[in-house]
Amino acid sequence: MVTLNKLICMKFLIVIVIMNLLCNCKDNDWNDDGLSIKREPYTGSLLRIDGYYYEKYAIGNGDYRYNIYFFYKNGTVLYGETPSGDELQQKEAEYISGSFYVKIKEQKYYWGLFKVENNNIKFERWYPGDPPLKAYIREGNIINDSTYIITESYRMKGGKKTEVRARSETFHFKAFSPKPDSTNKFIP
Repeated sequence: MVTLNKLICMKFLIVIVIMNLLCNCKDNDWNDDGLSIKREPYTGSLLRIDGYYYEKYAIGNGDYRYNIYFFYKNGTVLYGETPSGDELQQKEAEYISGSFYVKIKEQKYYWGLFKVENNNIKFERWYPGDPPLKAYIREGNIINDSTYIITESYRMKGGKKTEVRARSETFHFKAFSPKPDSTNKFIP
């Protein structure tokens, strides 16, 4: 015979188990921004994609960092992190060995999509922060097949640009192989 105390205790345990499952779910991303750029294969020749693009920027005292992105034929963009000048060779070794991919393949904020139209490039990815993750677009002009300049960043909300910020980020191409794998569970 089930007593009232046992029934209350069982309901409490069920609620605790369900809450634990929801809180610990790795795919708990239903509140993250969706990407507004649709996935399309890149078949153009305006940008080289047989390596990575980097922006080199100063951080003071003569030190600098590299902001790195990989673009893939399947329309995916991968954020390659921001190594310092002293760390670049080590980061490239991680790309080649596959250890970088192992580290980031389960991290949503490394992934996104890109699109090239006319002489315009835009890419969108999630950015790290408190959940839910926010997706931002960086957009700019293609100068030649190995250089582009990002002129603005923004977030799409309800089909409208929000949080618009002017940018002046020049990215240069570096031939590089092998690139990290573009397979991930976040881009449909």
